[in-house]
Amino acid sequence: MKVDFIFDVASPNAYFVHKIIPEFESRTGAVFNYIPCLLGGIMHLTNNKPPFVAFSDVESKMKYQMIEMERFIKKHKLVDFKFNSNFPMKTVAIQRGAIAAKELDVFDEYLESIFSAVWEKNINMADEDTFFETLKIDGLDEFGIKEIISSQVCKDELIQNTQNAVDKGVFGIPTFIYANEIFFGKDHLDQLEDALKS
Repeated sequence: MKVDFIFDVASPNAYFVHKIIPEFESRTGAVFNYIPCLLGGIMHLTNNKPPFVAFSDVESKMKYQMIEMERFIKKHKLVDFKFNSNFPMKTVAIQRGAIAAKELDVFDEYLESIFSAVWEKNINMADEDTFFETLKIDGLDEFGIKEIISSQVCKDELIQNTQNAVDKGVFGIPTFIYANEIFFGKDHLDQLEDALKS
C-alpha cells in the first residue's frame, strides 16, 4: 500500500505529517513515498493562495488556525516544533537537495536534517551557506549534494514533480495520493486511513 506524499519543507504542516508518518505506517502497513515538489509552483499553477494571504483580513480565522495547529501539536506531542522566523522561506535548493539525497541514498538522513533545521532549530535554510553548513554538521555529503542540485537534470526533475502533482489534482501541501485519489491536509489523514483499510 504505497502512498505518494507530495511535500515541501516550506510547509509547517508537511513537518507535522513527517513526524507522525512512522506511527501511521506502523499502524496501517502503508509505505509513504516522499515526492519533493515546490509549494510555490503548485500555488502558481493552480491559482491558489496560502492561508496567511487568502485570509489575512479574516482575523478570527487566522487565530483559529493557530489554535488548530496548537491542538495538533499537543495531540501528537510535537514538543520540538518552533515556528521559523524566516517564514515564508524559499526552498528551491532544499527541495532539489531532497532529489539529490535520494540519488545518494541518504534521503532519510537528509529529511531529518532539513525538517529539524527549519521547524525545530529556527535556521534560515534559504541562505545557501547556512544550508550547506547545516548538511555538513549533520554528517551529510554537502559537496555531493551541491553538485547534483546544480545540474539541469535535478532542476528539471523538481519542475516535473511539481507539474505531475498539479496534473493529478494537487493544489497544496501536504497532499497524499493513494489509489489515484488525493487526500489534502494533515487533518484528513483519517480519511486516508479509511481508504487504506477499505
